[in-house]
Amino acid sequence: MKIRKILLYGFGQHENLEIDLRHGMNLLYGPNEAGKTTIQQAILHILFGFPQKNQQELRYEPKTGGKYGGCLYIEDQAYGNWMIERVRGKSSGDVLIRFEDGRIAEEEELKRLLRGYDRQAFESIFSFSLFQLQDLEKMDENDLSRTLLASGTTGLDTLWKVEKKMEKEMGGLFKKSGKIPPMNKKLAEIRELEQAMQKEQQKLSTYEPLTIRKQELDEQVAALRFEEQRLYKQSEEQRIAMQIVPLQQQRNQLLEQLSHLSDEFPAAGIRRYEELASKQSELHLKKTRLEKEQAEWQSELIDLRPDNERQQLERWVAQEAEWHRLRTDRFAAEQEIRLLEKKQQQFSNRLGLTDDQQLSIGKIDVSIQRERQLEPILEEQKELDQQVKAMQRLLAEAESERQEAEQRKERTDRLRLTESERAKLANWPKLQRQLAEAKFIVSAADKQASNQMVPIVILLIGLAIGAYSVLQQQWLFAGLGLVVVAVGAWLWKQRPDSVTDQQSFIRDNEALAAELEKLAERDDLQQHDQRQVLVEIERLDRKLQKYAEEMEQLYYQKQQAEKKLQALLQDEPFDLTFNIQESFRLLREYQDAEIDQKTWQQRLQTTTQQLQSLIKEVEKVLGPVAEEGLFERIRQELLRQNSLQEKHMSKQQAVLEIKEQLQETQELLESTTAEIQKLFDIVGVSEKEQFYTAYEQAQDAQLLKRQLKEVEAQLSLYSKEPLVKEWTIPELERQRSETTNRLQMLRQEVETLVDEQVKVGHEISQMGASQTYSELQQLVEVRKAELEELTEQWVIRKAVRESIRQTMSEWKEHQLPAVLIQANNWFSRLTGNRYATLGLTAEGYFEAVTVEGQSFMINELSQATKEQAYLSLRLALAYELSERAPFPIIMDDPFVHFDNERLSRMIEILTELQPSHQFLYFTCHQEMKSKWSSEPHTIEIGRKVKGEIY
Repeated sequence: MKIRKILLYGFGQHENLEIDLRHGMNLLYGPNEAGKTTIQQAILHILFGFPQKNQQELRYEPKTGGKYGGCLYIEDQAYGNWMIERVRGKSSGDVLIRFEDGRIAEEEELKRLLRGYDRQAFESIFSFSLFQLQDLEKMDENDLSRTLLASGTTGLDTLWKVEKKMEKEMGGLFKKSGKIPPMNKKLAEIRELEQAMQKEQQKLSTYEPLTIRKQELDEQVAALRFEEQRLYKQSEEQRIAMQIVPLQQQRNQLLEQLSHLSDEFPAAGIRRYEELASKQSELHLKKTRLEKEQAEWQSELIDLRPDNERQQLERWVAQEAEWHRLRTDRFAAEQEIRLLEKKQQQFSNRLGLTDDQQLSIGKIDVSIQRERQLEPILEEQKELDQQVKAMQRLLAEAESERQEAEQRKERTDRLRLTESERAKLANWPKLQRQLAEAKFIVSAADKQASNQMVPIVILLIGLAIGAYSVLQQQWLFAGLGLVVVAVGAWLWKQRPDSVTDQQSFIRDNEALAAELEKLAERDDLQQHDQRQVLVEIERLDRKLQKYAEEMEQLYYQKQQAEKKLQALLQDEPFDLTFNIQESFRLLREYQDAEIDQKTWQQRLQTTTQQLQSLIKEVEKVLGPVAEEGLFERIRQELLRQNSLQEKHMSKQQAVLEIKEQLQETQELLESTTAEIQKLFDIVGVSEKEQFYTAYEQAQDAQLLKRQLKEVEAQLSLYSKEPLVKEWTIPELERQRSETTNRLQMLRQEVETLVDEQVKVGHEISQMGASQTYSELQQLVEVRKAELEELTEQWVIRKAVRESIRQTMSEWKEHQLPAVLIQANNWFSRLTGNRYATLGLTAEGYFEAVTVEGQSFMINELSQATKEQAYLSLRLALAYELSERAPFPIIMDDPFVHFDNERLSRMIEILTELQPSHQFLYFTCHQEMKSKWSSEPHTIEIGRKVKGEIY
């Protein structure tokens, strides 16, 4: 199951956001507050529903109030490609699922597509973040082992959290040595109240005589009440016996009458006899009618053609396709012969053959061997033709290039400067020099005033050197002084007369200078292009001369090859030099056509003989027939014979059916007669009148049985019959009167004892001893009820905890071994083979064993190693579930505590998992892009609310 695209209409800070994902690793990078967690939550919300507004989880509704929701495009090997869209609607959002074939589904189908996983189960296996790994540092040995066990079995850390919560709540309700838990408090209160009740009971010892008397009175009253109930019950039995005795007497009379009547008569005997008698009469009539019909059909049977002739007709009809095939073959042979004759004539016309030459074609050797003798010459001629065509093509291309060069030369000549432009261009060097001097003077005028005195200083230095040298008669230094004086005089002469005049000169000639500069550039370009064109024309002329010489050589070689070919074919009856290959091909086809013509003529003769043979066989049976209507006549005759056969078979079938019906009627008649006799035998009679008399006696017996049943029903209403079965009504009345008198006496005795009982109880109550005791007793009952409620809560939590432990134990036995095998491999690789295995101790705690065999409990490992153990188990579980739950794995920066070496190993493991799982890796660390050996699909998430991210 792969997510191909995420489309968010409005979710948190994102609106109209579209992200394309790929198989394997997808790296979603962005700085803090860029919305990475929002995108992660969007995936979970769309798949599993928006949280309720009263839940702790955020709903991420759009801040601007736009459309809330989005859709995911999913590629699923089991169910094909489908799209899920969830938008604002009912509490968890309105869901729409659309498949590739156009089917549309809703929330019920989504459960099947998600393999029954809810959000909690999905997050516990396929989604984990840095915060979950940071929690490992705060756990003790027991918590760490339980967390790793849950990660390696179902991934449901929630089960362990629920178990831990149950244990905490159980400890909050009761502790063996505790005093603060509610159950401990209730037990202490109950013990205190029971001790108080014992003290109150000791006070009651002074009232023992009254208590004994009250107990005696209670026993006497209870005995009299019991006797009263017995007598009342006896009175009721006597009353019921007075109702039962008349019914018993009536039952005895009915039994006496039934003993003189016989009730052995079959159920519905009269109806069954009358139905059988009616059926017997109908069967006699049907038998007579069938015997008459059988005689009539027997007289209508007809004679038919012999079976061998009819079978021959059927065989001929079966051969109709073969007949038409033969006629078609004959027609095809005739057509093929005509086509071959026409084809031979066409070959003859194309070759230009006379009648004598046509007769000699069969003797010409046009074999492949002969043609191969000519192949070298033909190949040489063909190659020369190709070379001539290629050379002609090269000549044409060279001529085209020569014309294009001439056209470029003409265009270059048209760009040549005019005489007036050349006159202007002649003044350009002088003007350029003047402008440079003017610009230099203007720039020099901006210097300080002391620089303007340089020529005067140089003149004075030169004069001083000259004067000194003359006085000293140093003529060399005197010459040097004259040079210095000349330099100073030249500088004085070159000083600007006016800076303003130079600036004006620059402004006046600046436009002209730009124009002349463009003319100079244009002239240089034109001269350069013209030189290039002339060189190209000269090169193309040499090339054309070379191609012309090569063409003449090829024409000469081609003439020599044609002469050699004519010399080899001069003995043939006609000229084949115009196209050897085509001539050989036509001659071969002409000879093949002659051979095919002879073959088709032989097939035509064979087919015609087969057709004539079949016509003669048919005429022996049906007489003279035409070839065109042969099978029409055969089919008509066969249809006529089949029709007669069907009529004959129909009549014969009718005779057989009548015979079968007659036999069936006879059997039914015998069966009916036997059933009537069976009824007579049951009653023990042999005639119809005796049967009816037995029926009347049976009816009388049935009436007596119904009356007896009613009496029995009335007797069954009573719980039991009187103890003495021979009672009479007067005796019952006497005994009931005695019982009533005894009851009145007992009631008077009970009233006397009850009065005394009330008096003694009043005296005891006046002493006030029972009030405190009853209050304590009531308070004890209240505290016991409260303790019972707390105990029930404690038992429920214990049952939940034991159920979770049992479930985790089953998971550990069945699922954990396969996960541990893969997890051990990855854990060993992540730790650089420092640890060999990661397993469970007998007490259920996880331990890591080094290669040397040294064991470390899980809480003794470093934080990074704990995280690596956790990730190894989590990924191994996802790997084992890849067939049943091939979900993408979502990770939120879980490798922060890994060094570079272990990070590279983890990336290698993730790379191995990419064929079976898609990965969505959210990170704010830019350097994670360069950690992967192969470039992952990277999506950069920026700081913006609206827009698209690609």
